[in-house]
Amino acid sequence: MCGGGGSDPKELESKEALAQQAANALRRYGEVFVPLENMYINDTKSMFDKGASDDAMASAQNQTSAIYEQGFNDMRGAQFAQGLDPNSGRAVGESNALRAAQARGMGLAGSDAGLGYTDAAYQNLGNVIAMGQGLQTQAVSGNIDRMQSSLDRAGAAAKRDFANSQSIASIAGTGAGMAANYGLGGGG
Repeated sequence: MCGGGGSDPKELESKEALAQQAANALRRYGEVFVPLENMYINDTKSMFDKGASDDAMASAQNQTSAIYEQGFNDMRGAQFAQGLDPNSGRAVGESNALRAAQARGMGLAGSDAGLGYTDAAYQNLGNVIAMGQGLQTQAVSGNIDRMQSSLDRAGAAAKRDFANSQSIASIAGTGAGMAANYGLGGGG
């Protein structure tokens, strides 16, 4: 009655099939996912290298600068269309004010990107710890959304700054004014 003699052959077959399936899954995990996890771990470690956030900050500043440069081109075109002397006090004052706004925008975009990069590095570190504990992670999401959000804020700030430009505002009803608004993300 203790069942010590033989085993049921069907039960033995199903245990072998389950063991084979588990072995295949473990092999596949080792071949496919372990290398990906190791790459993620190495990428996360490199996020803490000295100066690692500098690239993210510089990229955000360059992209913000490019947004403003398009606006400066529109402003110069508007000033030319009005026959405004580029050396006049109004033109120089407007240009200086917008250059200061550009510098502010670049600084804010750079610091925002640096903080976002640091946040992402620590979030990735948390994901590495979760992977080591066999827990589910959010390892891939967030970086692209974070960058786009930062660019959207920089574009909105540039649009506000250039909305105050007297040269562009004075031709807002014309084709050049509409083109300037479109270039700063106002139209679509």
